[in-house]
Amino acid sequence: MFIMQNILEIENSVRNQTQTGDKSFHSWYKFVLGYPPHLVRHYIYKFGITPGHFVLDPFCGTGTTNVECKKLNIHSLGLEANPVVYFASRVKTNWQTPPSEVRLSFKEVISSASASLDKFGLSEDVSLFVQPHRGTPLAVEPVLTEDQLVVLPKDFISPKPLRRVLILKECIEQAATEQARDLFLLALANLVVNHAGNVAFGPEVYSTKPKKDAYVLDFFYQLVDRMICDLDSQPTIAGRTEIVHGDARRVSDFFPSHHADVNFIITSPPYPNEKDYTRTTRLESVILGLISSKKGLRTLKEQLLRSNSRNIFVADNDQDNVKSFDSINRIAREIEEKRIHLKKTSGFEKLYHKIVKHYFGGMYRHFESLKPMLDLDARLAYVVGDQMSFFRTHIPTAKILAEIAESLSYKVEEIELWRTRLATATKIQIEENVLILRNK
Repeated sequence: MFIMQNILEIENSVRNQTQTGDKSFHSWYKFVLGYPPHLVRHYIYKFGITPGHFVLDPFCGTGTTNVECKKLNIHSLGLEANPVVYFASRVKTNWQTPPSEVRLSFKEVISSASASLDKFGLSEDVSLFVQPHRGTPLAVEPVLTEDQLVVLPKDFISPKPLRRVLILKECIEQAATEQARDLFLLALANLVVNHAGNVAFGPEVYSTKPKKDAYVLDFFYQLVDRMICDLDSQPTIAGRTEIVHGDARRVSDFFPSHHADVNFIITSPPYPNEKDYTRTTRLESVILGLISSKKGLRTLKEQLLRSNSRNIFVADNDQDNVKSFDSINRIAREIEEKRIHLKKTSGFEKLYHKIVKHYFGGMYRHFESLKPMLDLDARLAYVVGDQMSFFRTHIPTAKILAEIAESLSYKVEEIELWRTRLATATKIQIEENVLILRNK
């Protein structure tokens, strides 16, 4: 049994931040739009989830729900369509690599990287903590392909830091053992976003003042050292975790052996707004080779819930699932009428009313596909935020999702306020809620 702080006692402005004691495993790589571990624990406690239950996060992102379940010896499943955050959640929930093996492999990578940086005129004065031995340098300096450069946003990383990062990545690929390699690549993804790159989030991702240079070995060493410490201190008994790459609108297709297994869901789907989730993770996705071309980027976007104008396609038909919902049609009409009144004519703005229909139509498909996986009486918690991104039209996300869920024979138990946050467009506080459902 564990003691759970009431999340509503935490000050609203910091309610969505990771607390100091929650950084183990979670800090390996974090998604800026994720929720904190203490929110997961709140619903584990509220729902009475214990070892022996099965929890699913069908929009698992970087694995916050799954990591918390693993720590508490609760079995869990995770599904994620974005390849870099899927990779992160898979690595963060794999605690099988012995720390001793990681340390040995780590020395080889640092030695090779240090020698390679020297060879290509990028020597780094490293701290006493790193102390690399002389390793074998790379034969050829690695570079990004033309196709990769096309999908990498301009100014997200400067030339010298990019060279250092690519050399370190190649040394990881060549020098690390198979078991340790993914751990080091995840540390590299963290390094790219939080140290080497020129990116920030506020609330959209944007390029900051370009760095002339950014040394990588010390920062990388600190990240991996923290990972090793977490592996050293992991619980003796941990829950089983299975993370799968796939589209949450077809969730049951990816877990054919788990029919009626799932007792609880704790998750947060994308919200209907203009955040391009692929752009938020584009830099590390390209560096790790998970997106290598425009075609690959489009393929990724086609697997995502339609939540912004950058992933709406001509052949999309998710909106057909919600034709009969007056609440959704009214909001879509209001958005389009405002666009016409304001004389907004860009291609993106013309899609705003369609985003609403496709988003909720996709969530209809999700709830429908989920049914075969759920135990009778399963309870579900969805963290979702109201939105005002489209010409300041209010979208009460939780209420509409509740209406959709009821049409599919879920029982709506409550809509619990999680926090309020400042809407960028209107500068007013809007709600972020937790929709709680029960399978009937």
